[in-house]
Amino acid sequence: MNKEISICCVGDLILDEPGPMEPYFEGTREILGEQDVLIGHVETPHTTRNLPSCIDIQAPPSNPQHLEVLADIGFDIATVAGNHLYDCGPYGVIDTVEKLKELGIHPAGGGANIMEAKKPAIVEKDGLKIGVLSYNATGPQLGWATSQKPGANYVKVETSYVPARDMPGCPAKVYTFIWEQDIRKLQEEVAELKKQVDIAVVVFHKGNGGDHPRLDAYEQPMCYAALDAGADIIFAHHHHVLKGVELYKGKPIYHGLGNFVCVTYAMTAGYNDTPEMIAYLKQRAKEGRGDGHYEVPFYPWSEPSRYTMIAKVMANKDGVTECGFIPCYIEKSGNIVVKTRDHGGQKVLDFILRQTDGANLNAALRWSDDGSYVIMESKTP
Repeated sequence: MNKEISICCVGDLILDEPGPMEPYFEGTREILGEQDVLIGHVETPHTTRNLPSCIDIQAPPSNPQHLEVLADIGFDIATVAGNHLYDCGPYGVIDTVEKLKELGIHPAGGGANIMEAKKPAIVEKDGLKIGVLSYNATGPQLGWATSQKPGANYVKVETSYVPARDMPGCPAKVYTFIWEQDIRKLQEEVAELKKQVDIAVVVFHKGNGGDHPRLDAYEQPMCYAALDAGADIIFAHHHHVLKGVELYKGKPIYHGLGNFVCVTYAMTAGYNDTPEMIAYLKQRAKEGRGDGHYEVPFYPWSEPSRYTMIAKVMANKDGVTECGFIPCYIEKSGNIVVKTRDHGGQKVLDFILRQTDGANLNAALRWSDDGSYVIMESKTP
């Protein structure tokens, strides 16, 4: 029999308010627990050995015990390659990865050196092998792993500033791209993973924040390169808001899964009132990434970021058979609740349609017959 399984992924997990963490998952616990393979992105370092790393805006150390809720719910794999993994120095990386292993969750994208950070997480369910590679494509370089330093696995993205007009003092256009040799390296690693598994998943921490649908210039080519090399699914995050979705040669790309459980005191008034943080929060508000006050004590993001999803892909040994997502919403309590077609889900779907169409992506989205799930298909040419 060619068994079909579900592979689900959620976006950023920031578990560093005082806790406990369990209440924030109550609205999605049952549906998450039903999935065959469950993936999430652990955004911040979980350690009691904070060694500041000189990164400008640092995530505080999160309580390692807060990761226990992920094991309780049934997460199989946690990606960690992101811009905050090294915020608490080398111990933050090592302690986070080791705690996940202790809990029986396979980490991907970080480790004591670059070889460990590049190791894929591989699990087997119902005779199918699923492998995950995790990459940070946002920087900072200080947080990247090397042969002798803990950190994150990465894809190096270059930025070029070109004057919009050939006159001194004119604003510059910003171009982002990846050198050919770095794309080739990425593809070699994906191709090697595909030799080991039935379903190869690549997870990118990429792009920039903001509620706009635009993607940075490098995002699509990087995803396409991974799929051309043998990946079956692309999941991505970092934007702290949902981005659009598309299908490339029949394979799904979730360009930004947004926030999932993201509760933090690091950017909350009354908990971090340094002049530097106040200035940072004001700048975020100007960029549409916050509103200057927070109805939820530990949720410092804009209203549109409350729309989120559980990405869901069905697959067998032949590859992806169906893909889509379960719409969700982050309530004022911080709890995430599932939204169906008849109970608030259309607002979430409308937002994702805006993000998808606004980025000129090719996905057509429709409700399943029972209204519990959104199915993703290619638009008719």
